[in-house]
Amino acid sequence: MNLGLDISLKLQQKLSFQMIQSLKLLQVNTLQLEQLLKTELELNPVLEAADELEEEAQDRDDREEKQQEEEDLKELDGSEESIDWEEYLEEGFDLGYSYNEEVDRNDERYEPTPVYQQTLEEHLMDQLTEKKVAEDVKLLVQFLIGSLDDDGYLRIPEEDIAQFTQTTIYEVEEALHVLWKLDPPGVGARNLRECMILQLRARNMHDSLTMKIVTDAWELFEKLKIPEISRYFGVEPRKVQEALDIIKTLNPKPGYQYNPDKPSTIIPDLIVEKVDGRFLVMLNDRSVPSLHINKSYANLIKRGSTAKRDVKKYVREKFNSATWFIRSIEQRKTTMLKVMYAIIERQMVFFEKGPPNLSPLKLQDVADMVEMHISTVSRVTSNKYVQTRHGIFELKYFFTEAVGRDAEGADISSERIKNRIRQLVDTEDDKKPLSDQKISDILSEEDLSVARRTVAKYREQMKILPARLRQKYD
Repeated sequence: MNLGLDISLKLQQKLSFQMIQSLKLLQVNTLQLEQLLKTELELNPVLEAADELEEEAQDRDDREEKQQEEEDLKELDGSEESIDWEEYLEEGFDLGYSYNEEVDRNDERYEPTPVYQQTLEEHLMDQLTEKKVAEDVKLLVQFLIGSLDDDGYLRIPEEDIAQFTQTTIYEVEEALHVLWKLDPPGVGARNLRECMILQLRARNMHDSLTMKIVTDAWELFEKLKIPEISRYFGVEPRKVQEALDIIKTLNPKPGYQYNPDKPSTIIPDLIVEKVDGRFLVMLNDRSVPSLHINKSYANLIKRGSTAKRDVKKYVREKFNSATWFIRSIEQRKTTMLKVMYAIIERQMVFFEKGPPNLSPLKLQDVADMVEMHISTVSRVTSNKYVQTRHGIFELKYFFTEAVGRDAEGADISSERIKNRIRQLVDTEDDKKPLSDQKISDILSEEDLSVARRTVAKYREQMKILPARLRQKYD
């Protein structure tokens, strides 16, 4: 074994904190950006928002007005004998320390507070307080309510509940029946089948064919075997179809409507509008405040400042961080606009005519157009939406692979094929739905050559049932 020293040169690139922050800003959407800005404003005193500047200007005006009032008071002190005190007493004793301000009723002085949404547990507890049941049963029902999942199901086995609450299975069943009578119907069910049964009972459909299908032919119903269900109950397929249509109106997740974490409304990050024959792109960032450098802190690091050295060092670090953050925000805006204009250029037919006129497009194609790395384009298009006159679309929607060529030699996008499949299914005869092979043949006649297996794959991706399950009966 030999010991020795080895000297080598190695070129290595490391991402600085500022670069990581810049990449992070590229990836977030408008709502996330707004939250990041609030956090940065709290952490960095050198940064300030535009609304803060307006408040400072108002404070400065108030100070000047107050100063003028005090000067007027000094003039009044020397002429006390000439003052008509009775007039002051009649009109109100006000020496200028306060003033009457005209109130604009339309002026919004407080930020609107989001409407409170009642949780499922609170909704059930309010109903339970009005129920006349024994106190021990009510306590057990409260435990069951607290054990429900977000969809309103009771997933905990009765044996575990009885053991934990030191009660019997019979007492748990009694409490469960009380829970089943609360709104929304189906809450407290232990599985989907029971959830449907509870909802049908709430509609007084105890002896209906729909109830019989759910209770006695569940396995056939799961596979939607209408002919077999028809023979099993000795009724016409049309009757089975009508019963299944009722099942479609049931809610498989009765507690979901009270879930505060359910997806919120999509807010577009970009807006595309056609003005004078040209498409213009605008950032939907009206809720994002403009950032500025606080002048008071900036003066501390100027030449001639009498601030201490450690104070200057701290302010300079915060100043550099704030400057980089503002530049990153501006760079984010510029990059998003460049990428969106590139997408419009490559998807001009779509923006003119809307779906299904989508052309094949790759991330690398846009990256080459804007002269950026593909990872940058990927971050810009991630989790962001654009509002067009044809609707709101995720930016990733505009990137689709080519699955072939038409008669003119142009590439055919997978999204175009999917849209055409959906059109064919929407306009098909319900009594004789189109099979995957038939759809493939129709597409081939339209110079959109797609194999049957590809049609089946796209149909499944769009969650469209196969032909035998789409069939309707008279």
